[in-house]
Amino acid sequence: MPFGYYFSYFVVLSRCVLAIVWLGVQTTTGGQCMTVLLTAIWPSFANIPNHIPESEGITTAGMCGFVLYFLLQLPFLCIPYTKVQYFFAFKSIIAPIVFLAVFGDTLHKAGGTISHSTVISKGTTIHGATLAWAFFNSERGSSDLNGVLGNYSTLGLNIADFSRYANKPSAQNVQAIVIPFIFTIVGLLGIFTAAASQSAYGEVLWNPIDIINLWMKSGSSGGRAAAAFAAIGLIIVTLGINISANSISAANDLMAFAPRYINIRRGQILAAVIGSWAFVPWKILASAQKFIAFLNGYTIFLGPMTSILMTDYYILRRGKVSVPDMYDFHGIYRYSQKWGTNWRAVVAFFIGCTPPLPGFIDNIVQAGGGHTGVSLGGQHLFYIGYVYSFISAGVFYYILNHFFPAPESMVEFAITGEDIIAAQDAKNLEKKHGGFSSKESA
Repeated sequence: MPFGYYFSYFVVLSRCVLAIVWLGVQTTTGGQCMTVLLTAIWPSFANIPNHIPESEGITTAGMCGFVLYFLLQLPFLCIPYTKVQYFFAFKSIIAPIVFLAVFGDTLHKAGGTISHSTVISKGTTIHGATLAWAFFNSERGSSDLNGVLGNYSTLGLNIADFSRYANKPSAQNVQAIVIPFIFTIVGLLGIFTAAASQSAYGEVLWNPIDIINLWMKSGSSGGRAAAAFAAIGLIIVTLGINISANSISAANDLMAFAPRYINIRRGQILAAVIGSWAFVPWKILASAQKFIAFLNGYTIFLGPMTSILMTDYYILRRGKVSVPDMYDFHGIYRYSQKWGTNWRAVVAFFIGCTPPLPGFIDNIVQAGGGHTGVSLGGQHLFYIGYVYSFISAGVFYYILNHFFPAPESMVEFAITGEDIIAAQDAKNLEKKHGGFSSKESA
């Protein structure tokens, strides 16, 4: 809406590509869980001869697990919008059971304490400004804050794909409390599990799949059974993540490009095929540190998009929008009949994403082991890239609209699709009754 007809395609494409790539990455994670499950059921599965080059980042057994998970995933991608909530509810029950089981077993093997781990006992080795920036940037040169925001800023941009199905607008308010709380608990649980794994297994393990794999090391039937159930739980969790965070989002975006040929179901299948095969996600996870750094730093582009949308809807228009004009090629949201773009949104977008761009490039180069001449200030700006780009784009978009308003795009009251349908129904009913009256008069 605030971007104009043509520039909105750039916004949709930017979000779509990211969703498809993450769909493939999560499918690879699900494939790893499937490999654990198959190994737990048939231990000989782990001894399948490998015929895939090591440079590909996956083994023959791993590819079998990947293919099976991909095939398992397809029917779940076809769950109707209105029914997917039941699967999410089921996943929300399974996930804490699995995570607590992994933590509990690891803590038990660590002697019931995590205090002996260097993750807990090492303490802070840096101070002052260095410590403050370390919160935003890790020693590996990737922005931790941007990395976390990269996982969830995508949904922040297109959360309306889900919230529009809520019974009432206020139904989503509880998420403002629940989501930060749950994410904090899960993050702490991951840290505590990794700390316990150092005492239990002699090394810090951050991936729960690696811990579950070790349950089968003794070869006992109990360990294999526990690994199988945990793998099933993680498969359910990854399915839920792929449907909610990636598949539905990508499908909605693909529909925007070819609505005549792509519906939500076809879009989900197409996104799954492209993300799982065209992007070779197993190779991305295995070796492409630069690409992972690119995905994590992509938030500097998503931040301005989200901020402009929010500023336009909540502050400038105060919710007064015309839904029919959003689907009209020559509607009020075209802004320019020649260019079909809102130049205010374009300028605000580049003001938001351009300053952190040198640091973004530097982060990618460092992830590959290289170095650039980007100053420390440029690096620091990227470390807070999402926060900066979000605030600056929103502020400048508001200022530009204040001094250079677009009154032709404003309406006095909200016009929704429901209003039009109700008016059309009333008109049809009036015609019907008018027809009966004419017949009775005759």
